Amino acid sequence: MQTYKFILLLAIFAMSCKNETKTAEVENNTPEIVKKETPSVANKTSKGTFLCKINGKDWSYTKASGIVLTHKKTGIVTAIVTFTKQLEKGKETLQLFYDGDTKQLEKVSVHLKQPTKEGGRMTAMYQLLVKGGKRHPESKISGTIDLSHPTTASGNAEVSKIKMLFEANKLEDESMQIISLSSIQFSGIGYSK
Repeated sequence: MQTYKFILLLAIFAMSCKNETKTAEVENNTPEIVKKETPSVANKTSKGTFLCKINGKDWSYTKASGIVLTHKKTGIVTAIVTFTKQLEKGKETLQLFYDGDTKQLEKVSVHLKQPTKEGGRMTAMYQLLVKGGKRHPESKISGTIDLSHPTTASGNAEVSKIKMLFEANKLEDESMQIISLSSIQFSGIGYSK
């Protein structure tokens, strides 16, 4: 099951790196999935829509989309909400994975562009699962999603102390090896099944 989720995460990440994010093939799910994108109307600025603070700094997104997947063999339903921040060079993403049946937050994945000790920038990947708190015992994750509207989702998330997955020693600022997010509230995010 973890392998399936990891492959799904990689597929979604690969799609977000391309400008062609409208259609994707996902094995063992529906043959074709069309993402509907609906910008949230809360706190819009010229640099995007404010979502949360990451380690005390404002983080805004420029695009948001959702998708609800049902695994053909297991019947497990997963709702994924992706917030993307377009940068001059590259993107940052924050993804929330919810159990489609219980509507509870199961996983958070954050990809941030961070400065390195060598003076460049790297994509720092952070991930936290409800069923995997061994990496950092003080981590906290909770939240719910509302899919009662047929095309738009709303929800919330509380996430703290997410540990960086790979090459944390390369970061210029060691305090960014673990991140915490302020409370997340979202609504009106378009999703498809």
